[in-house]
Amino acid sequence: MAALIGSAAALFLWALDVATLQRFAAPQLIYLLPLAGVAMGFYYRYHGKHVTSGNHLILRNALKEAPEIPFTLAPSILISTVVTHLFGGSAGREGTAVQMGAGIAAGFGKFFAGSRTAGSLLLCCGIAGGFGAVFGTPFAGAVFALEFVRNRVVSPKIIPCLITALAADFVCVSWGIHHTTYPAIHFGHSRTVWLIILVKLVLLAAVVALVCRLFVSSSHFTARKFRKWFPHEAVRAGVGGGIVIALFVMAGSTDYLGLGTLAEHSKSLTLPSFLSTENHAPASAWLWKLIFTVVTLSAGFKGGEVTPLFFIGAALGNSIAWWIGAPVDLFAGISMIALFAAATRTPVASIVMGMELLGWKIGIPLTFCTLIALKLSGTNSIYPKSEDL
Repeated sequence: MAALIGSAAALFLWALDVATLQRFAAPQLIYLLPLAGVAMGFYYRYHGKHVTSGNHLILRNALKEAPEIPFTLAPSILISTVVTHLFGGSAGREGTAVQMGAGIAAGFGKFFAGSRTAGSLLLCCGIAGGFGAVFGTPFAGAVFALEFVRNRVVSPKIIPCLITALAADFVCVSWGIHHTTYPAIHFGHSRTVWLIILVKLVLLAAVVALVCRLFVSSSHFTARKFRKWFPHEAVRAGVGGGIVIALFVMAGSTDYLGLGTLAEHSKSLTLPSFLSTENHAPASAWLWKLIFTVVTLSAGFKGGEVTPLFFIGAALGNSIAWWIGAPVDLFAGISMIALFAAATRTPVASIVMGMELLGWKIGIPLTFCTLIALKLSGTNSIYPKSEDL
């Protein structure tokens, strides 16, 4: 199962890069986003209605006696996410990673799971493998799977989840895939400087919590309005694609389209660039990316929220660091992880992921800021609550 998930992740990451580079080469593709949305909407309405709910379907299956997860969830979400990025939709890849892993695990469960308990374990392993392989963070993938399905992190399930994630990531890398690289943050100062930094981190955590509330509330509100005003999926995605084009014209930049990890030119605003001490992010960069992402996903385009959350958080942390005179790389890195943790309510996985991506030396300030942001951000998340499933 891990070999298949790792191979699917490799195919997905390769296809994302190809789609992004093709959009760079043919920028007029953005004007076809509404047509791509209409096509996607018709597919999900008439052929993929049983998998359109994605993460909601997985959570219902994990927490309640819900319908089985069909294997078609994996290829459907992979293709539709690549289409979203090809035509410039602002989305991520975490949702796709989770759903690919869950879909493949569900297929294996039909043949090898002798009980619902075994099927539930395979589902957790599939989510861990998908997340770990796509982001190159197997330890975070194992923890994320348990937090995502509302399981205790300190659980016997962590062992098979970790094995699956490590194996899936190994297979993915063996296909020649290179994950997004982030600079290792080395931070060593005197105790006096550390105290000043901790005070500034409290301010950063408060701002991150506010932005988290804005992202989560605007995502739920916009999605409800889209469903109410445009009940037909094709119309909804078509209108959403048109709004994204209007936002693109208003912003006057392609930097807020797509994943946000590859640079179209030397001056492009990208997620890795925000962690550079030499780059000063525009004060509005995080807000533009937030609006683009909320509209894209609320309209029914596929992908995830995590990489856009990283982009938003890193841009926000970069701007705040320049404003208050703090280490830019430290604040950008911590902000992107803290925002992810607060928006998904997965603090342990987020902290582990932060240390996997940015180095273990960031652990103490990362944990400090993440827990404060989590506390101040309320109880809502981008994922549905158990009682709403």
